[in-house]
Amino acid sequence: MTNQALSTDNNAQETAWLIGPRTLPPPAGASDLLRDAIANTPQPDPAVMQIEPKSEAEWLEVIAQLDEGKVDMARDISEQFSVSVEHDTIEGVNVYHVTPAEIDPGLEDKLFVHTHGGAFVLNGGEAGTIEAMVIAHLAKVRVLSIDYRMPPLHPAPTARNDVMTVYQHLLKQRQAQKIALGGSSGGANLTMGMVQHLIDLGVDIPGVLFLGTPGADMSKTGDSYYINDGIDRNVVTYDGFIEATVRLYANGRDLKDPLVSPLYGDFHGFPPTFLVTGTRDLLMSNTVRTHIKLRQTGVVADILVYEGMAHADYMADLAAPETQHAFAELNAFLLQHLQ
Repeated sequence: MTNQALSTDNNAQETAWLIGPRTLPPPAGASDLLRDAIANTPQPDPAVMQIEPKSEAEWLEVIAQLDEGKVDMARDISEQFSVSVEHDTIEGVNVYHVTPAEIDPGLEDKLFVHTHGGAFVLNGGEAGTIEAMVIAHLAKVRVLSIDYRMPPLHPAPTARNDVMTVYQHLLKQRQAQKIALGGSSGGANLTMGMVQHLIDLGVDIPGVLFLGTPGADMSKTGDSYYINDGIDRNVVTYDGFIEATVRLYANGRDLKDPLVSPLYGDFHGFPPTFLVTGTRDLLMSNTVRTHIKLRQTGVVADILVYEGMAHADYMADLAAPETQHAFAELNAFLLQHLQ
């Protein structure tokens, strides 16, 4: 660490506010469903996130434990929504074709390419299709979900390379302006980095991006990393497991390298972008800062900030009015901007 960085850290500590204990009631301004769900959630405990595997074997064991039950959940959602999910490979990359029971007539010839979230290490295989099915069902669009390779076996830039392989294959079959690209959290991070890479290479970019609570800056820079620490009921805290997964993914790179934190890359030339976050989201600052930077570079960008929502809470209760509204708005955004 440089002397300037040390000085900056010391100054931050000296001028930091020490906020005393406060009472946080369930969000009165949220829908009844969301408010009741939060009221019935035990207070988040940052201690449970203090998981820092030390070896490849330990990482694989922890990942398997955290992913347990997700395939069953995915299959239940598939049956509930009558969404078909078919496994395939595209140039060696695993993908899933996700087809809803109803496709919006205006999106009949469009495709949503999905990059799943999961802190860069979770939701591999069929588990990664949960969000893809929600998008397919509620936004009424065909989805191709990419099962990109992940750490500990495959650190950055393997995931981006897998997405690039699939995307360039798709460009042989359809125009880029008929493709939307996106996902939540780490998947949104991948989406942003992918578009920056496409622009650098001079490759046609997708017509629309979806950035759900994006992991745009993984260096723990931003107010909400501190304000919502211990409040976000899904991620809880950056310290411990999340920081460990970020460093594993980064594979020795600086955490402000745009490959790891695309917020520090160039946004010029980005397509219309749709962003979602909530007031209790640990990554709310990531989402807000991304939106502002997009607008400052002249990009069409819409942001939805929901009262009381934690990280990716629009996936927690699919019947919640906030979830229904978010994906109805995504549907309208796709109809407006995909050609």
